[in-house]
Amino acid sequence: MYFPPFGRRSSRMRHALFRLGVVLVGATLVLALAADYRTGVYRSALAPQARLSAVAPVLFVPVWVACRRRSGPRALAVAGALAGALSLGCSAWMHLAAGRQEASTTNADAYTLFEITALIAVLVLTVRYGAAWPAAGASLLLCLAAVLRPVAVEATENSLILALFCTFAVCTGLIGALVARLAAVDRRRHAEQVRLEQRLTFARDLHDFVAHHVTGIVVQAQGARVVAASEPEMAVSALGQIERAASEALRALRHMVSGLRTEAVLVPAGGVEQLRTLVATFALPGGGAACLKEEGPVNRLPAAAMAAVHRVVMESLTNVRKHTPNSRQVSVTLRALPRSVELDIVSDRSDAGTPAAAGYGLVGLEERVTAEGGVFQAGLDGSGHWRVCARIPLESAWRDVP
Repeated sequence: MYFPPFGRRSSRMRHALFRLGVVLVGATLVLALAADYRTGVYRSALAPQARLSAVAPVLFVPVWVACRRRSGPRALAVAGALAGALSLGCSAWMHLAAGRQEASTTNADAYTLFEITALIAVLVLTVRYGAAWPAAGASLLLCLAAVLRPVAVEATENSLILALFCTFAVCTGLIGALVARLAAVDRRRHAEQVRLEQRLTFARDLHDFVAHHVTGIVVQAQGARVVAASEPEMAVSALGQIERAASEALRALRHMVSGLRTEAVLVPAGGVEQLRTLVATFALPGGGAACLKEEGPVNRLPAAAMAAVHRVVMESLTNVRKHTPNSRQVSVTLRALPRSVELDIVSDRSDAGTPAAAGYGLVGLEERVTAEGGVFQAGLDGSGHWRVCARIPLESAWRDVP
C-alpha cells in the first residue's frame, strides 16, 4: 500500500500563516517604535538607557543568524537568552540611574513599547523553535524582561497597568508557542509512524511477492540437481519453471520499486483470476501441484478481500514447499460466505523429517488476521498434513490492504 506524502496542504497553510504572522509582527513593531518617538521616551533623561534597552531584542536577529548554521535550535535559544539577559540588565541600570537623578528630571513611565513587543516576539520564536532545555531558561529570562520592563524606573499606576497587560500578553504568547511546538512534535511523530508503516508494508510486499518465487527457485534447483543424471527431461522442465519463477520475482520487484519512485499505488496481486494463476503455476520439486476449489460467489468478493486471500495463499504455498516438499497434491479451498471468506490449504502427505515451526510470514499473517477479528491456524494437523486455515471478515479485509 502506498501512503501519500504527509501534510502537503497543511504544510502550505502553516507556511502561509507563518508569513502572515511575520508581517503582522513587523507592522506592530513599526507602530510601537513610532509611538515611542511620539511620547519622547528616547529624548528623556534616561534616553541612553532606553535606547540600549530597546536594542537588546533587536540583537537577537544577528546573533541567531551568525550561530544557526552551527547549532540551529540551540543557537536560537541562546540568542533569546542573551536578549532577555541584556534587557534585564538595562532595566536594572535604568532603575539605578533614576535613583541618582532628581525626581523631576526622570520619567517614571520611561518604558518602550517597541522593546516590550520585540521581547514577546523573541519569546514566541524561542519557545516554538529553540532547543528544549535552553529554550526553557531563555523563556524565563524573556518573560521577566517583558513583565518587569514597565516598572523598571518606578511602580506608578500607569506602569503597573502596563505590566499587567504585559503579563497577559506574555502568557498568551507563551501558551500559543507551546501549543504550536507540541503540534509540531505530534506531526513529526505521525510522519515517523507513516514512514514506519511504509517500511513494514514494503517488507510484507517483498516477502509475499518475492520470497514465494525465491523459495520455489531454490526447491526447483535442488530437485533438478537430484534428477539431472537419471532423468534429464525432468531437470530441463525444472529449469523452465525456475526461469518463470525468476521472471515473476523480477516483475514483482520492478512493480514495487516503480511504485516507490513514481508515487504510484502499490496494489498487491488480487482477484480470482490472479489467484487461479498463482495456484496453477505452483509446483513442487517432486512434481506435485496445487488445485483450487471455489465455493460460493467468489467472483463477487471485494478487491480488498481478494488481496488478503492472495497473500494468505501465497504464503501458505511457500510454507508447503518448506515443510512438505514431497507432497503430490496441495488443495486450496476458497469459500465465500455472507460476512467472511474462508481458506483451507492442505497438502496430501506429511514429511516426518520436517519441523512444524512456522516462518515469519505466517506469524505476520496470523497477527494481521486475528487483529481484524479473523481466525488463523497453521501447522501439522492430526493426520500429519501441513494445513493452513483462515477466516477473514469481509468488513475489515485488512483495511491497510488496498
